[in-house]
Amino acid sequence: MTGRDYLRIWYRVQIGTTLLVLAMMMVRNFELGRQRVASGLLLLVIILLIGLAVELIPRLPVVVQRGNAWLQGILQPFILVIAWDVITREIITLLRLPSRGVVSLMIIYYLLMFAPFASVIGGQLKLSLERFVFALLTFQVVLIPLIALPTDLINNQFLLQTLSTGAVGAGAYFILIMTAMRAWHLSWPGLKPHWSGDFNWWIFLGLVVIDLMMTLVNAGGLPTLDRLSWAALLMAFRAAVAEETLFRFAILGILFYAWRSYQYRLPLALATSSILFGLAHLMNITEQGWVVTVYQALAAGGLGLFFAVVYVYTGQLWLTMVMHGLFDLLSFMATGATTMKGNQVSPADWTVIAGELVIFILLTVWMMFGQRRRVMERHVARLTGDKQRFGFQIRY
Repeated sequence: MTGRDYLRIWYRVQIGTTLLVLAMMMVRNFELGRQRVASGLLLLVIILLIGLAVELIPRLPVVVQRGNAWLQGILQPFILVIAWDVITREIITLLRLPSRGVVSLMIIYYLLMFAPFASVIGGQLKLSLERFVFALLTFQVVLIPLIALPTDLINNQFLLQTLSTGAVGAGAYFILIMTAMRAWHLSWPGLKPHWSGDFNWWIFLGLVVIDLMMTLVNAGGLPTLDRLSWAALLMAFRAAVAEETLFRFAILGILFYAWRSYQYRLPLALATSSILFGLAHLMNITEQGWVVTVYQALAAGGLGLFFAVVYVYTGQLWLTMVMHGLFDLLSFMATGATTMKGNQVSPADWTVIAGELVIFILLTVWMMFGQRRRVMERHVARLTGDKQRFGFQIRY
């Protein structure tokens, strides 16, 4: 049996267990007269019943399987989060077990919970556009697990922060996307570098130096240790792991594969991922001023282009995660805030951002030629599944 076979078994057990738990909660709320809650749970139960039936009944029409894949792909992550919240809450309140121990164990399961879903449901998505949408939708749902779990039940401040900041969700999202990418036979974020003789260590050192300089310039002040907190560390971790997983690991891998027959897939994918990374920061408009948000989006777009170049040249996702996390952490330590303050941006700040964009664009253009391009193309081939092994089997 392969690893995906075991994940399929896990998926069936998990969906069946989740179905049973939600059905029991539905009956309980109906008996207590909570008709609206019971109706909502009934809808979730029906969706899971459809998913379980399609999974267990062989030789169904392709259109039914495809329709179920999208139904589950859109709604099942949300249902799993709800079920996780409900189970955690009920264990604490009904069994009266210590909150710290229960939440700690449930966090471990949350990190792994989406892997079977990603393998079975995500693995059925064949079109690059489908995979792109799948990565975006799951990003929105998985990050914050506190939907139906009252925060006052978590009596440990550190555990509450790991959940509320999205740090736990970021880890779960990384495992989800890693599993899906393996199911699609795409990239693998291994820790072992695959650097051949044409890899230039001076270029690598130069990229690190540029990153450190840009990090200090954009910190917004002098970082101080008295502003270092668990919340800042967890927020930086969440941004580094979740955003690098989505915009570098998932989106670049999907785009490289989608444009595999195009001669200019490398620069096209780098530019597209960086633009999307910048646009994603426009969502911060709900927490800060419009001008500041546009400024941040432009800065993020340039930085995203730089991170994409580093990722593809080195082939190491952990490196861009470290760079991204350090960038955000030093900014938090300098300003004491996780969002940009004020509603105005000075001409000097606009000048700095314009200069950085020019530097990042020129650097990217320079990397598109000669030996540097060959190194990147070799990593692109590997990130799209070339010369990688899939379908590992466990024999007894």
